[in-house]
Amino acid sequence: MNPANAISPSWPSKTGTRTAVSNWLVQCLVWSAIPMGLLLMLKGPLMAFWQMTLSFWGDALQLSLVTQLSPEGQTLLWTPLDDGSFAPSAQLLVVTAAVTAGIWWLGNRLSDRFYPLKISLRAMCLIQWCACLFFWLTPSSFPYSIGSHADALMGMGYGLMLAIGPMLALGWGILPVPVWQKLGAPLAFMAYFALMLPHKTLLHVWCLEQGSILFMPLLFLCFGALLDLWIFIALYAWLASTTPALRMSPDNAQARLVQDGDLTP
Repeated sequence: MNPANAISPSWPSKTGTRTAVSNWLVQCLVWSAIPMGLLLMLKGPLMAFWQMTLSFWGDALQLSLVTQLSPEGQTLLWTPLDDGSFAPSAQLLVVTAAVTAGIWWLGNRLSDRFYPLKISLRAMCLIQWCACLFFWLTPSSFPYSIGSHADALMGMGYGLMLAIGPMLALGWGILPVPVWQKLGAPLAFMAYFALMLPHKTLLHVWCLEQGSILFMPLLFLCFGALLDLWIFIALYAWLASTTPALRMSPDNAQARLVQDGDLTP
């Protein structure tokens, strides 16, 4: 093969690269700013909706935790509770540790097909055992209350809603989809989390009041912000799967094989 006829790939020019990067940055900024700006503008109505939802279901479930709206209408206030009444008893600690050991044993008997489930069960068992050990040794030094737990859940959930715009803009915003879909997807995501977050918090509060604050570490670490992130990833994966597949067009400058066996540019 003649070295002079070797393959010489065609690289994009610096000007074309700068233009492509600039267009990408502009798209990311636009599709990030619109959802974030809209969410910041509607924070007051959103907090009012959350307070109304929490109060309605709190009364229906007869929860002790009462939610109020701050005077400026931008934050939620949680009535402090005597969490000592929800502290675990010695009997509950023993039963919980034994049940956790049983779950660990059952998880180990699963086949390797369920390896991710086995790892998840082990992680949750370790968290619950650590919680049992803590409440057995120093229960009075537990620094969190049910109110602070609920406030943290809602605060982190609102932070995730703010990040939905930038996170979708980095991927979904640059895909070849119609403009209404680029704008509608983050709005639909935020609407889902706006409805889901107060109900998830109510479920946490109900579990803690019906059970004990012994389960607060497990709920917070495994079914708090981490669960919200998993839900976002699942929704994004489903959304990306609905887009048409990208097809690469053949490059005119690509080398081709001629009949005599030599490669020519």
